[in-house]
Amino acid sequence: MYWIIEKGHYIDSLESLFATTVLNEQPGIQRALVGMATGPAKLILKDVGLVNEELLACSDADYVIVAEADSQEAFEAAVDEMRRVMKQNNAVEAEESYATVAEAVAAHPKANLCSIAVPGEYALEEVKKALNAGLHCCVFSNNVPLEDERQMKELAREKGLLCMGPDCGVANINGAALVLSSINARGPFGIVGASGTGIQHVAAILHEAGSGVSQTIGTGGNDLKEPVGGLMMLCGIDALEADPETKYIILISRKPAESVLQKVLDRVSRCKKPRVVLFMGCERARIEATGTIWAENLDDCGQKALELIGKSAEFETEAQLDAMAAEAVKGMAPEQKYVRGAFSGGTYMDEAVHAMEAVIGPIYANNPNASPLQLPDLNKSIENTCIDYGEEEFTQGRPHPAIDAGVRKPAILREAADPEVAVILLDFILTPPGHPDPAGYVLDDVRRAQKMARQRGGRIAFVASVLGTTADFQNIDDQRRKLMETGVLVCSTNYKAAQLAAKIIRLKKEIG
Repeated sequence: MYWIIEKGHYIDSLESLFATTVLNEQPGIQRALVGMATGPAKLILKDVGLVNEELLACSDADYVIVAEADSQEAFEAAVDEMRRVMKQNNAVEAEESYATVAEAVAAHPKANLCSIAVPGEYALEEVKKALNAGLHCCVFSNNVPLEDERQMKELAREKGLLCMGPDCGVANINGAALVLSSINARGPFGIVGASGTGIQHVAAILHEAGSGVSQTIGTGGNDLKEPVGGLMMLCGIDALEADPETKYIILISRKPAESVLQKVLDRVSRCKKPRVVLFMGCERARIEATGTIWAENLDDCGQKALELIGKSAEFETEAQLDAMAAEAVKGMAPEQKYVRGAFSGGTYMDEAVHAMEAVIGPIYANNPNASPLQLPDLNKSIENTCIDYGEEEFTQGRPHPAIDAGVRKPAILREAADPEVAVILLDFILTPPGHPDPAGYVLDDVRRAQKMARQRGGRIAFVASVLGTTADFQNIDDQRRKLMETGVLVCSTNYKAAQLAAKIIRLKKEIG
């Protein structure tokens, strides 16, 4: 193990995620972590075995670079490259530094929004400073106690401001894409959501159909839990109803806690603008009783929103999926019968599992929200299995796979080595701080997997979806093209990809 400690050098959470991603991709590096030596960071270092007494003695104000590497030379070369990439990345925009929020506000009196990405234990203090200075907040920090989150949001409500997050990964305010959000065209739809992927998904459907969003407000995943009380969902509805650029309102979340759900539905029933609501798992009758349009899933949410302006989304038809499935099973060996899903996040894995299990039966997973069949060993799939590589067991010491494509990469060849696997299901999520070419990054492994299957006398069907827009610098059209040129079956959405995977498995079972 090799390490560097820099006393009194601060980088925020987003920068540390990017630095960790770059360092982990360098030759000779097995695993690495870059960031501030806070208490939670030290716990992660312990869990991943990258710790010693010197690192434990560091203060919260110390910056550390830690890695398991082939040699001192490999470590130094990797750190040099990381610093070069970081310097190049930071040079894209001229950056001004201020010691406090007050100094920044004094220098930029017209600013009205603050993006906060400090370790979770410090988030409340910084958010209070920003709110008291009259700034809306977008809080990327995670691991924030629920009581701290409620305090932030109560203060924001008192001051008539938004506190998006904690753990807000997606927001788009007046055309400015924040944190991990895709670049979207402007349009008449305002979205408030507790699912970042869900917000991005629906916004991308609107973009691709020639429409767009006025604002997207991420509440953070805990907002609709009882201890927080849906405070930012309620404030977000108020803000969109008052926003002249927003003509239609979309709400997206898993089903809220019962007490919170009733408060939100009461507010929705008084809303004067047309709205579409997707609360996954919530009864249709309860939504429609408020005079609101109910959506069944993310695709349906985008489609019903577009119908309000006389447009429609283009998804694969059942006949097209059937034809793709019939072609995919040609050449498969008799023993091939299972699907393996490797996902970048929980929203898409949940959606895929629920779409497939009705067709092919029970599916093992590593998230109880998706399936009661929990996978005992995350490195050994059982029959039909889907794994969310965004869960903390994979991201301890590493960024989320939407940022660090290497987190999920080993899954492809591991699943392909099983001769009973017929389908490997993948999702790709485009985001400005993410990998510059997430599809291209895995293509060599896809080719090797296809070759392995052929050598066994079979054929693996790779099925994928890409979430993003043509405005993202990775460009969704380019990403889809690269996958298709490598023989991957690319569907318009994650839901359609899951439907196709299930059709392939069912058809393979029927023909033997």
